[in-house]
Amino acid sequence: MSRLRRGLAAAIALTSLAVLPPGASAVAEESSGTAEHMPLGPADLQAVAEVVETLAPGVTYQKFSQGQASDLWSVELEIPYPNGKSWRVGNKTYADALVKDLAVHGFAGRVDSRQVPVLTGSGSPLSGHAVRVGQFAPDEQALANRMKGWLETSGYGARTVYTAQDGSATTGPWQVQVVRVAPTADVTFKAVHGQDVSTTQTVRDMAVAAGGLVAVNGSEFDIGSSTNKEFSGYDGDPEGLYVQGNNLLSEANNGRTALLLEGAGGRVRVDEITSRTQVTAPDDQVRQIDGVNRVPGRIRGCGGIGDDHRLDGKGANPEGKPWRGVMCVDDNEVVIFRPEWGSTTPQPRPEVGNSVDVVMDGNWTVKEIRPAGGPIPAGSRIMQGIGTGADWLRAHAVVGQAFKPGTTITDSQGKSVTSPTLSAVAGGGPALVRNGEVLVNTVANGMHDAVYGTPTSAITERHPRTLAGVTATGELLLVTIDGRSPATSVGVTAQEAADVMKWLGARDALSLGIGGDTSLVARDALYNRPMDSWTASGSTERKVGNAVVVVKK
Repeated sequence: MSRLRRGLAAAIALTSLAVLPPGASAVAEESSGTAEHMPLGPADLQAVAEVVETLAPGVTYQKFSQGQASDLWSVELEIPYPNGKSWRVGNKTYADALVKDLAVHGFAGRVDSRQVPVLTGSGSPLSGHAVRVGQFAPDEQALANRMKGWLETSGYGARTVYTAQDGSATTGPWQVQVVRVAPTADVTFKAVHGQDVSTTQTVRDMAVAAGGLVAVNGSEFDIGSSTNKEFSGYDGDPEGLYVQGNNLLSEANNGRTALLLEGAGGRVRVDEITSRTQVTAPDDQVRQIDGVNRVPGRIRGCGGIGDDHRLDGKGANPEGKPWRGVMCVDDNEVVIFRPEWGSTTPQPRPEVGNSVDVVMDGNWTVKEIRPAGGPIPAGSRIMQGIGTGADWLRAHAVVGQAFKPGTTITDSQGKSVTSPTLSAVAGGGPALVRNGEVLVNTVANGMHDAVYGTPTSAITERHPRTLAGVTATGELLLVTIDGRSPATSVGVTAQEAADVMKWLGARDALSLGIGGDTSLVARDALYNRPMDSWTASGSTERKVGNAVVVVKK
């Protein structure tokens, strides 16, 4: 037997070792005693609640831990099929063929299958199939990485995975961090960004700048990474609704669930939101505005107006529905930029042949008509048009004369939510609890496959998650659930997140940003363990687009 095969056999033999036994605790922590079972894992698991920490009068923090590691590391293979390769396929024939090919090369592969529901129409659940090699204990990631190397050397596309991510039954472990803010606390709630809307900053830095007592990450955003092939060039651009001090700084992906703070109808609300902005030209002609503070023609998350359509060709055309994380495009737009965006408006993208900037002062009086892409003067507003949007601006903008803007932000009943102090964020995830009962509105938030109607991995797989909610008594809940760590916390699915928020007493709740975004800061200290990936070497504070902060009055 070759050295490679002997190493392979030894590695497979080792996979039976070092799994923590039932009841074992991965981390010992000071606690206030055993709490009731959190709705995570088997019913016989008991949560351990740490001592409640008072951050300020009416503002408390408490950490809950439950469970122990029982899942396994494995190596997942790219599966060839007629149209390319995929980590998971619907036709098991392709997965079985790869397992046979692996055997020819001396690797013992297996097919791991799971069913997912179809959320649109009346179709039966669909199956997804993955091909994996090896089963390694929670503390044997290094052996899984070695196996991955052998498979790659043999010509296979491979990645290391931990099976808890799949969303199937597990014993955890989990760590849940909970901040409660009483309605009588002498604080206010805000949404904030970093230096500019178009750039990112850590939650901790945003909290410090805002004088925040507590802060969590807010919206998802257009992140610049190797996995975001549709990146538009501005790392902090929020996906969907972002309001600060009653100023609309990013338009809604209309119909998505949002967290509303200090607005009409309550200090904390969760609802589906629509925003509309229009301008009236000096000659009384009216134009609907396509977006606020984003690259014209690029609508991350869709759910806009006009002739938007998905860049991937799926969905309707035009596409008016929101689709989480999906890029929609429109060749004919007008987008408003405010000073909060940054120092300059975007340069036209290569595919844009017709564009213009209309520069206005704070009263919307036109000061200059110029080529697109230039400085944003202090206190100004700029409309950038492309395609027929550029034509409209040239036809109706007159230097020295003013436009009249108008914006509405409305809830699911069509009622205005605005107030002088309104802050709002959306774009992270679905609603989780409505009127005290679990309600995960996946389809309303575009978190399903446009072709098959199945929920996306952001719903079905376990991730770190940031959650927000309000109790029947008006108490604000800010919750983080760590993930991507076999030793401390594996994360939760959207359904599990909803169950936790109901357990904590939420009347209404939603998911904010997930994954490596998840961060909780209190009194300028990081209170959780953000993880970029399952294979990350350690915790990293990710820079994000905006944050929700609790500020002392």
